[in-house]
Amino acid sequence: MAQTVLLESRELQPRIIIVDNGHISQKPIYRDLTVGRSTETVKADLSFQHNYVSRRHGILGMDEKGTYYVDTGSKNGTFYNGIKLIPEQKQYLFNGDVLHIYNGNPRTENDVVVIVYVTDYPETFAEHTIHIPQNSSIAEINIGRSSNTGITLGGNTISANHASFFTAQNGWAIVDHNSKNGVYLNNLRIDRPKYLRVGDCIRISNVHFFFLGSLIVYQSSCGQQVDNPAASGKTASEGSLDIHIVERSVWQRARKLMLLQNINMTIEAGEMVLILGGSGAGKTTFMNAVMGYEKAEGKIMHGDTDVYEDFKSMKYKIGFVPQQDLLRGSDTVYDTLDNAADMKLPGNISKRQKKDRIENVLNTLGLQRERNSLVSKLSGGQRKRLSIAVEYIADPSLFFLDEPDSGLDGIMAKTLMQNLRTIANEGKIVMVISHGPDRAADLFDKVIVLAKSVKDNCGHLAFFGTVKEAYDFFDATSLEGVVKRINREDEGGDGLSDFYIEKYDKRIG
Repeated sequence: MAQTVLLESRELQPRIIIVDNGHISQKPIYRDLTVGRSTETVKADLSFQHNYVSRRHGILGMDEKGTYYVDTGSKNGTFYNGIKLIPEQKQYLFNGDVLHIYNGNPRTENDVVVIVYVTDYPETFAEHTIHIPQNSSIAEINIGRSSNTGITLGGNTISANHASFFTAQNGWAIVDHNSKNGVYLNNLRIDRPKYLRVGDCIRISNVHFFFLGSLIVYQSSCGQQVDNPAASGKTASEGSLDIHIVERSVWQRARKLMLLQNINMTIEAGEMVLILGGSGAGKTTFMNAVMGYEKAEGKIMHGDTDVYEDFKSMKYKIGFVPQQDLLRGSDTVYDTLDNAADMKLPGNISKRQKKDRIENVLNTLGLQRERNSLVSKLSGGQRKRLSIAVEYIADPSLFFLDEPDSGLDGIMAKTLMQNLRTIANEGKIVMVISHGPDRAADLFDKVIVLAKSVKDNCGHLAFFGTVKEAYDFFDATSLEGVVKRINREDEGGDGLSDFYIEKYDKRIG
């Protein structure tokens, strides 16, 4: 089957899509960001390690009129929708606007940096790559609502046969097949076939394609497969996580002690999930059971893979960040990630690929400015992000974090959770235990609530659903209010754990 992506036009919190070294990432915009090439003395918020990027290249700023970009007198300049900007002049941005930084006449993905300003985008994000070598026999890649041999995009904003990439006399081009809502090349709607230059951004509804010479990369809703003979299958999503725990128990003094019982749910790729629970409800036990570190009686399936039966292979797809870090204070941030890459990445990876992966992780977790800092000099929030980076370097499909925001103030905790949201948007499943959940409640797709029953002294599933549904289910106005409902009265709670366990059992039948 062809890839199906459901699309719907929306106005969301502004973000930028970044394409660097042939890979796509997203970053929310909530403050001014400097764009440039970081050195020991100059640190950029958006840092690109290319000599054609100036140390102080530009600024993405925000004022009462909106978001804007200013080229701060860079050597090679910045192009806005294909036109070179005048230095030191504000250019306000609108959905789909494209900024380019070129290395002369670009020939490969390493010769261009692309930044796209968006307010409409797939919230669950996966990256796909279509390889198109010069000697390829593939002459056309179709895009539409009913494409059987190309890329299928679902939704009423997509025409049945919307557009095609195709080869012509002078190279690859894009054509709009008289679609209703059009095709945009560097945010300008095309009315005839257009040849493509390395770095060009092609937008169809809210899906962005980037032509990079020998490949096309694009973002889409996660969890789909590409049905195209040129596709690499490089999608960050590898399927849903099906959890079926009959029980998790231990033996103490010849007596069976039940820790968890009857927990069933499915978590989709690209979802960031919060694990809540009263004291002793089994949050860490649950997480360890799902990861396969402490097996329960039951089955945990990641796509078609049984986590328990295939743990030897699955453990390389699982990232786990415990409460306490194991970082060496005498190492720099970059050295820490370099060592982690040596241990966790495949042995046949090239030096360039390893370096690109480290740079991607530094950007994703906001550590570029600290790349040369000693670990011992980092703040608490920076150490937490570095601990996450050490696990993220291996590009795991499943990411588990036990109280990553512990000890952080509100702003740092929110920023950390935004970093995790970015990771989930790449198609990962991210599961988080947190005792300060309300600081980032809006970032979670789902919430798991575990409660310890008074009747059997065992942890049970008291709720699984969206945050809003949890508020309604527990008649609460905050996530801390949810926990208060199920905590014991001697812990300041309402002591209603069994009530909500039974209520949820009735709800799911």
